[in-house]
Amino acid sequence: MNHSEKPYAGLALLTDLDGTLLTPEKKLSPEDAAAIAAFRRKGGLFSIATGRGTQATQEFLDLLKPDFPAVMYNGALLYDPAAQQTVGAAHLPAGTKEILLELMREFPDVGAEVLAPEGVFVLQDNPYERRHLEITHIPFVMKTLDEIPPEQCYKSLFAGAPERISEMLEFVKQERFQLVNFTRSHQWFLEILPHDTSKGTALTKLRRFLPEGTVIGAAGDFDNDIAMLLAADYCGCPANSQQSVLDAVREKDGFRSEKTCENGFFADWIAAFAARFR
Repeated sequence: MNHSEKPYAGLALLTDLDGTLLTPEKKLSPEDAAAIAAFRRKGGLFSIATGRGTQATQEFLDLLKPDFPAVMYNGALLYDPAAQQTVGAAHLPAGTKEILLELMREFPDVGAEVLAPEGVFVLQDNPYERRHLEITHIPFVMKTLDEIPPEQCYKSLFAGAPERISEMLEFVKQERFQLVNFTRSHQWFLEILPHDTSKGTALTKLRRFLPEGTVIGAAGDFDNDIAMLLAADYCGCPANSQQSVLDAVREKDGFRSEKTCENGFFADWIAAFAARFR
C-alpha cells in the first residue's frame, strides 16, 4: 500500500483496560473492536497498559495481539507478547516487607495481596479482595511474606472500602513510606509499586520499541493513568473518568469524550486522535 492507504502510519495507541477500553462486563464492544481493527489496518499501532498482572491480562493479550510491548502491573513489567518475553521489569525494593506488615497491622480489615511472576498471593483476606480475584478470574492462594518475599514481586495491592483506602492514602504520606510508590487504581484499591514506577515511566521506555517519531496517544480513566496521560503526545479519557483525570487531560489539551466505556468511548477516542494527527 502507498502512504495514502496507510494514513495512520506513525501513530500508536496505548490504552488502559478496565473502565477505558473494556465495558463494565470486562468485554470489548463490537464498535470499539471494529475501530481498533480499522486503525491498525490503516497503519496505526496498538497496545495496552494495565494494572492487571500476567494471569489477569492473558485473555486480552490473546484477543488483542498488541503490536508493541504491553505494560502490566501499572508499569512494573513490559511484556512483548509476539516474542512471549519480558523486555523490562522492576521489583519491589528491600524494605517493602516492613511496610506491608505495618499497613496490615494498621488496617486489619483491608485485604492485601502481592503479585509475583508465579501468580497472585493473598496476604490478608476480606470481601473486597475476594471480589477482586473473582472479577479477574484469579484463584485464591494464601501466602505469608516469609513464603513469598516482596523483593520477588512486581507490586502489592490493598483492597477495601473506599473510605478505608482514602485513610490509607493519608497514612502513607509519612516520610518512612517514600521507599516505594503508591497509586490508587480503583476506589477499592491502593497499590504499592517499585520506586519511580508508573504507567508514565513505562510509556517513556516503550518509545525505544517504536519507530522514531511515532506519535503516542494514551487513554485512561483513573488516578493510576495520569502519569501515562501526561507522558503521551496526546491523551484522552471517557466522560466518567475521575475528576483528577479530567483535569489532567484538560491541562494537556487532550480529548475529553462525551462517551464512556459502556457506549463507544474508544471508537470516539480513535476518531479524535486520528483526525488530529493523520
